[in-house]
Amino acid sequence: MIFWRIVDNKLYPVDEVNRLGFEESDGLRIPDEYLDKQEFTIMRTCCGIGDWGIISAMPRLLKEKYPNCKVYLPSSKLMEKLFNGILTEKSSWNNPFVNAEYIFKNNPYVDGFKDYIVDEIFHDHYRVYDKNKKDIPLIKQMLKFWQFKDNECVDYTPELYFSDEEIKKGDKIIKEFAGNNDFGGLLITDRFESQGGRYDEESNKMLLNTFLDKWKDVPFFYWTYKNPNKLPINFKKCLDIRHIPTRIQLYIRTKAKFNIGTHCGFLDSVSRYSKVFQIQRVFPLNHNIIESEHYINKDNYKEKLEHA
Repeated sequence: MIFWRIVDNKLYPVDEVNRLGFEESDGLRIPDEYLDKQEFTIMRTCCGIGDWGIISAMPRLLKEKYPNCKVYLPSSKLMEKLFNGILTEKSSWNNPFVNAEYIFKNNPYVDGFKDYIVDEIFHDHYRVYDKNKKDIPLIKQMLKFWQFKDNECVDYTPELYFSDEEIKKGDKIIKEFAGNNDFGGLLITDRFESQGGRYDEESNKMLLNTFLDKWKDVPFFYWTYKNPNKLPINFKKCLDIRHIPTRIQLYIRTKAKFNIGTHCGFLDSVSRYSKVFQIQRVFPLNHNIIESEHYINKDNYKEKLEHA
């Protein structure tokens, strides 16, 4: 892994490291001089929706700790300037640089999206980790670098804010296709076939069908990487939402009684509002986790089924 610095809108490789961030005992934290300026930038060096979603509580938390600060996000233009040719080769998104805006649009704690940011940006590589514990959520590691104490690192589940127009559009779709009934959300990406190489398709089929069978009478808004009729799973179809705008998809999922699917950051982003079950693909779980979610695997699925 390469540790990057971002200074005056330019990306600089610093060193190749085995683990990003700083060990707790090193005592490294964000400089007081930076905090004194009260103008902060939240930045990630990856650009999936979930990459931004799992740290989406940061603007609020920063303003609670530093009430007079301004909080900014990089615009899609700045993200493209910094990472075009680096992140695009690894991304499954047509334009991954807009994903920060999908997550933080309408957020009352965000003061704007910037095309140019002067001086140093303390991005997601600047984190404080515990060498003996891998499953500390990334947002907690980043907040610790931002001089948060343990008792201040609370209520950091992902959060989303929608405009009245988005809510109106989303509610109309829900009413038309689900009525007043409870509904679920299903999301199956091409990880279904291997789930990062850990499980084969048979294992994933078993896990998903076990949960879907319990919810056989519940209609699902769904997104699947190929025609669902060609997938070895059974569920009650409500509406294929792939052609609905991304922000409206997110809103619909926040209103679902539960969401289930292959491990995907899109589902991470709605976990504050809906019970989320994802097929675990990283063993053991690492920093890209949401503590309130249910990560299901062949060893724990019977126990997790009790929460469904």
